[in-house]
Formats: sequence, structure tokens, C-alpha cells
Amino acid sequence: MAEDRAEQLKQAVANKLKKEATKRIILWAAGAGAPVIGGGLIVIIGAVASTVLLAGIGNWLSNIFGPHPPAIATTMSRPAEWLLTTTKFTDQDGIPNVIALAVMEQASDGQVYGDRWYCSNGKTTGEACHTAYHRGMLGIGPKGVHHIGIGYGLMGLNGKDLTIPSGQHHDVDWNLSTGTHYLAANLQGKYWKTDLTQFHAAVQTPPGWSASGNYADQIKQLVQSYDSGPHLGAWALAMWSKKTGQWEDPGTPPQKEWVFAVGAAPDGATFSHKWKPHTVEYVHTKKGTRTIIIHHYLSGTDVAPPVSVWGKTKSGQTTTFYLGPADKQIPIWSGGSIWGAQFQLTGPNALDQITAYWPNGNKDSIQWPETSGGSVATITNIPPAHRISYWWKDIEKASSLTGVPADWIASEMSHESGGAQDAGSQGLAGAFGLMQLEPATAQGLPGWYPGARQNPQENIVLGAELLEENHAALGSWRLASAEYYGGLGNMKSGGFQPGMSWSTAQAYLNIIPDASNGNTLTMAQYADNIEGTAQMIAKNPPK
Repeated sequence: MAEDRAEQLKQAVANKLKKEATKRIILWAAGAGAPVIGGGLIVIIGAVASTVLLAGIGNWLSNIFGPHPPAIATTMSRPAEWLLTTTKFTDQDGIPNVIALAVMEQASDGQVYGDRWYCSNGKTTGEACHTAYHRGMLGIGPKGVHHIGIGYGLMGLNGKDLTIPSGQHHDVDWNLSTGTHYLAANLQGKYWKTDLTQFHAAVQTPPGWSASGNYADQIKQLVQSYDSGPHLGAWALAMWSKKTGQWEDPGTPPQKEWVFAVGAAPDGATFSHKWKPHTVEYVHTKKGTRTIIIHHYLSGTDVAPPVSVWGKTKSGQTTTFYLGPADKQIPIWSGGSIWGAQFQLTGPNALDQITAYWPNGNKDSIQWPETSGGSVATITNIPPAHRISYWWKDIEKASSLTGVPADWIASEMSHESGGAQDAGSQGLAGAFGLMQLEPATAQGLPGWYPGARQNPQENIVLGAELLEENHAALGSWRLASAEYYGGLGNMKSGGFQPGMSWSTAQAYLNIIPDASNGNTLTMAQYADNIEGTAQMIAKNPPK
């Protein structure tokens, strides 16, 4: 009898949830979709009853009745929903947006209702805290365990530290603006590691909390993770079937369902700031002891949302994803910036792959549905700033050999190959390597020998030698790069003559060389881009 009653209750709840899904009144639980407990469910349903919100209803159901649907591709992508709003506030406060995004990821996983509980047993959030707290209340767990505070919303702001306006705990604009303001105020000290710890203690953890642990190091790790490449994630507003193990398309014929995507890539300005006091190492040599002072910095690149997102079906058709704020029919949170499109999720016309593009050439793709739970971006999608850091010592060596400024060599590498050592023709008959040198050009340079182009370090030296030769002949680094890009013949065909200054010459460099091979920039535009990137690198050189 009890089993029958339990089954009836289970079916009643399932029917109710399906009815709610039809009305599109759902709970935000992107990716893993954590179940909501107790009174929090009442609060959330009350908050969303008049607003269509995002999440996979399948995620919610599967937590109760069956296995999980595929996880969002990378958890790092979830806070990207709030990237445009976050950047608005970080620009006002003059701090890197990637640090604010990392704080958000650590505090709430980018979920509006991702509140973080603090328990007196030293646990924070999730089951470790809730379980200890509720078991303690029931007398079946550790005695005296209770929660001492809650970090609310996206930035995890604690109500015992801050005066939160009535009803504003989960307001996106208030939470983000307040969190970034306090973060910026704390990042005015000498060392960011100390500053971040103070921020955590001042506005996130409740008074008296002593288990902050390695909070600053967690933020640093997240910043470095964002800097490692594009992050793209997606989920569906659809029912997940535990029987078939796939998203369901209700209706006859199956109707299209909303699929949503968010992403972030290191596509902005670079930054570098002292992380902690320098350390000293002593190196013992035959000539005596040498003292080495090591400075510690947190360096990175601001992140940006994609400029376009595309979905490809199993039949090969492509569909554009549209940005929520610009397309009002896409059901998103106020303040969110999610890409949405409608697809069939089963059958031959089902969605198969999602690809996002960023302004500076970053690109990321994920298979749908994400069976691995991980992004499928290749190493060629690691952002140029990260790859240049890898080659920086070799760039400095090439600079010392040729006299070409290291930042200019690095900029040329960034625009030519993005720092991918095997970029270019795999047959090696065309432009190849870090500096994209063609065989005939490389053979005329001082450092050439058979196989030099295939050696990454020698490829850098050859590129620097070419820049040095061009500069010696033309007297300007921008003119040197214009020739590097288009060749002297193309420059002369537009009316340029050696001996012209840059200010005079640029009017004659409006030709796009080899446009049939995919080039889109004029020689003047290319040279200006090289200088702009070189200035950015010089301001914050890799460490």
C-alpha cells in the first residue's frame, strides 16, 4: 500500500512538473541543475512565476527520477551569461572583468540563486554544508552544527556584512554592481593575493568565519583557466528522457526546442599586477653565490562574449543563434546575454554541433549533446596572449640577436600564427610556422639552414631577421611590417616609394595583398594592427 502511494505521489509530481515545463515556468539550474531544497523552492517559484527563466527542466527532473542529462560543456562558461553586465561595472571601476568573472564562478557558478551557505563546521555550500546542518538539527549528525551566514546571488554577498536592500538579494544589477564595486575597492592594495583575501572576508564570508582557506589562489587558478582558451557551454529547454537517454521533442511532428549557448574567450586587454612579495633564491656557482630576485605577478587577459554562434544539424544545415537582449522572444533573465535558437533534438535534422566565434579569431565548438562534458576546442584555439607568453624567452633571444624590439616580434607572431608553431602549410611548401615564413624568403635570411623553418626557435629568429632587414631599408617598423605582410612589390604598385615616412606612405598602402587567399586587411591596416598589439605587449610584457 505504501509503495502504491509512493508511486502515485511520484507520478503526480512528474505530471505537475511537465505541466510547468509546457508553460515555460522553470528554474535556473544550468548544467548540473542542482535540486532546490525546502523553503527555497517556494521563494524561487514565487520569484519566477511571472518571468520566463532559463534552465534544463530535464536536469531538474533527472535529479529526482533518473540519470542526469549531459553536463554543460564547461563550468567556466556559465558566468558568461552575465559578461556584458559585468563588464559594464568593471569598466566603471577600472578592474579586469575576468577577475570579477572568476569571483562569480567561485561564489555561485554563475547562477542567480546559487547561494553559498557557511556552516559552523567549516563547510561551505552544497551537500557538505546542508547535510551537516540538517542532520545536526535532527540530532543524527554532528552536534552544534548550524549555518552562520549565506552569501547571496551571483557574487556571493553576505547579508551579515552588507546591508542588502529589501528584496534585492538576487537582483542581478544590484548584486553585480555591489560586488564589483567592493572588489575594485579592495584591489587597490600592493598585492592582489592579500587584496582578494580581504575582499572575501569583508563582503562574502560571515563575521567570525575562519575557514577562508586558499580563496585567493582559487581566484588566481580560475583567472588562469579563463586565459587558457575559449569556453563554450550549451543546454536545452526540453525534457530529458531517462528511458531513451536523450532530449525529448514532444508533439507530432516533433516541435523544435530552445537551445541556449554562452561563452567567454580571452579577447580583451592584457593586465599584470603584483601578486605577492618577491622571493629570493640563491644559486651556487663556481664563481660564488648569485642572488636571484623573483617577482610574482597575476597576469591575464580580459574576456569577451562571442560575436556569433552557429548550430549545425546532422543533415549539414546551419542555423544562426541570436542574442537574447536583441531578440525579445528568446526567454532569458533580465541582464543576461544568452544566445538562443530552436532546433529539433531527435531525428536526422537534430542539432549536432555548436560553434562560437570571437573578434580576434578565437573559435570553439562543442558536440551536441555534450557526451563528454568537456569542450572540444583544439590547441590552435588557445588565445595568442597565452601562446606568446610560452615563446617569450625565445622572442627575447631573437630580439637580442637582431635588435628588433621583442614586443614587435611578439606582435608579428600574434597576427601571423597566433603562436601556433605548426601553423600554415603541412606540406611546408608555403608560409609555415610561428612567423609564417615562405621557403624562398627564409632561404635569403642570415640564419637559414635546411630545417630552420621547422624549428620553432629558429623560425622566430628568421622572422626577426626579416623584420630587421625591412626596417634597415625602409626606416620604420610599421613599414617593415607592411612589407612583411604584402611585399615591396605590392607596396610600390600602390604608389609607395622607399624613403617615404610612415605618415606619407600610409595613403599609398591601401592594397589588400593576395585577397584571393583570404587576406582582408590593407597593408596600412595590417601595420597599424601590429603597432597596436606591440604597444599592448610592451605595456604588460609576459613574465
